[in-house]
Amino acid sequence: MQNRVKVTDPKNAVERDIRTFFETDLGLSVHRIPTSATRTPDFLVDGDPPGYVLEVKGRFDDKESSARFKRGEIVSGSESIGWAPWTADTLRDARHQFASFDPQHQRIWIPCFAIRRSFAVEAVFDQVIGTLYGVRQVAYAGETENPTEGRSCLHVVPGAFERWPEIDGAIVSSGNAITLCVNEFSERVSVVEDSGLCRFFAKLGGPISPRRLESTKGFWSVDCQSVDRSDERAVRLHLAEKYRVSRVFILNINSHYASCIVPDASV
Repeated sequence: MQNRVKVTDPKNAVERDIRTFFETDLGLSVHRIPTSATRTPDFLVDGDPPGYVLEVKGRFDDKESSARFKRGEIVSGSESIGWAPWTADTLRDARHQFASFDPQHQRIWIPCFAIRRSFAVEAVFDQVIGTLYGVRQVAYAGETENPTEGRSCLHVVPGAFERWPEIDGAIVSSGNAITLCVNEFSERVSVVEDSGLCRFFAKLGGPISPRRLESTKGFWSVDCQSVDRSDERAVRLHLAEKYRVSRVFILNINSHYASCIVPDASV
């Protein structure tokens, strides 16, 4: 008797979506890795040397909020724009799984974050990016008419990519949107940038990387090799000098949300 996959299981649904992307959009061969006594990644992908190893993790509504949302109640809360423990934990666990399965690091290691939330989707997406690249919000006093302005800033703290440079990149999907985040701390970054996966996203405007966030989104960045980031004052002085502003404030900001189902008046 064949084992049947429970399609209604959210975990199986996000794995199916990631598998479909690699098979349909990229035209690659995807093989599920058999489970064993040790924790293993989810998929092997062939057809684009050196190939990929994937670990898929979903971010779902909690059961209580989901039930309230379905009853038509307002669901509110907040998400940190910055370090998210679940993102960091996923990367740390994926690193161990990849290393035990592919100890010679012959393939490209890609954890996949699938955001399947009914609310606060953009906030959770920003949270993932913030965790990968050590992003914080900064406010500064410049020479314009506005007394205080703000930006996102990379590498204010060591991001998950910097902490675990063995991870070559990450895929982040939410709804119908999907993107690739490149780990520029990886020794194999040139392999990733030459891959079919990276070329696919380049046709759509480019994968996410610190360089692109600076050049296209106006992000600032801390020169992490020359600044002691455990000293917030040193970071603030560094940014003020680098960007020629008078004062810099590093902010830990939460994104607040409130969502509910609005009935269609035309029905």
